[in-house]
Amino acid sequence: MTPSSVPAAAAPLAESAADRSTLERSFEAFTQISRSLEQAYDRLREQAARVDLELARSNQTLNEKVAELDATTRHLNSVLCSLSSAVVVTDRAGRVTLVNRAFELLVGETSDALIGRAKASFVDGDGRPVCDSGPPSDDCVALPSRELRLDGERRILRSSRAPVLGSDGATLGEVEALTDETELETLREELRRRETLTALGEMAAGIAHELRNPLHSVEGFTHLLLKSLDTDAPGAPRKDPHEHARRILAGVRKANAIITNLLCFARPDRFAPRRARVNTLLVELRHAFADTPAGAARIEIRPAQPRELEVARDLALLERVLVNLIENARAAAGAAGHVSVLARAASGEVQLVVEDDGPGIPAELRDRLFRPFVTGRSDGIGLGLFLVHRIVELHRGRIEVAPRPGGGTVFTVRLPGTKDRERALPSPARERTEGAPR
Repeated sequence: MTPSSVPAAAAPLAESAADRSTLERSFEAFTQISRSLEQAYDRLREQAARVDLELARSNQTLNEKVAELDATTRHLNSVLCSLSSAVVVTDRAGRVTLVNRAFELLVGETSDALIGRAKASFVDGDGRPVCDSGPPSDDCVALPSRELRLDGERRILRSSRAPVLGSDGATLGEVEALTDETELETLREELRRRETLTALGEMAAGIAHELRNPLHSVEGFTHLLLKSLDTDAPGAPRKDPHEHARRILAGVRKANAIITNLLCFARPDRFAPRRARVNTLLVELRHAFADTPAGAARIEIRPAQPRELEVARDLALLERVLVNLIENARAAAGAAGHVSVLARAASGEVQLVVEDDGPGIPAELRDRLFRPFVTGRSDGIGLGLFLVHRIVELHRGRIEVAPRPGGGTVFTVRLPGTKDRERALPSPARERTEGAPR
């Protein structure tokens, strides 16, 4: 081998070493990349496992929520169906979206036929709406009972309405509940009938008792009158027949007073309200009690405050109320007593006050003073204050009785006042009676 051939043989060896080095670096890089890919895959697999676990948990929670919601829905539907009240739910357009079994029975149709229909389309046999047809409300509204005819039968329904709100507070529709009070109203009517029969029985017994006394007096004095007129009885004492006749007349008047009060009680609704000043009534009372009998209490009728105070009531009936109260007060006050009558405006109402300085009314009698045949007077019938109470109730007022400071009794009749926007019509009679009574 010559020296010149040595470099030529070493060249392929050098190239082979370089290729090995390159190949080794390539394998090393491939190994690193493979390791990186394996690590990335492992990380990706771990993330996928975590996502799968989170999804599984979320699905489980969702399934639990769905099951809970389904159970709640079934429970609410069960409660809705078990309600005795008929329930109908509508959307904002008034179309039915949900009904319960009671509503199906009420209108005689199934829910499939009711869903989507207008609530206003449900009417009874006389064409009256079954559901309330009023405008939508922002709050729960309780409505008065209504009489309908369903399936040929009389039904009394009481309903209430409330808005259906979404989670954002927006109104989605309305729910109405209708309660059948037919049976309850029947029981109420039966109770009222029994109470009426009981009251009539008590009144009949009281009337018989009260009428028996004057009739016995009439009978007794009639016999005395006949004896005084009997000229065939030898030695019979002759008495003045006029005294017997006066006592007979007094008994007849007392019986007539009982019958008059009973007629007023039986027909209290025949009244003619009209607008007039209270002073007109007070002037009439002043004339009625102008001549005070000797030994009777003094009666003072004060002017109304204010003078233009008005009522829109039946003055004849109100005069009867005050005459009755004044007569009772005068009897209670006695000969040296004093009776005061006044009218005033207070708290948007008209108050008619009659007070006396007599001995007063016992508390145990005061609580039942307005019942029939209850009286504290020995010569009383017990129907006057009962009739007073009925007349005051007829005028949508109330009457109160209270002890007077210093002794005596105060009766206060409270009547609704006239509206401020109404104007009184001019009346010649009003002008003549505008002067205040004393």
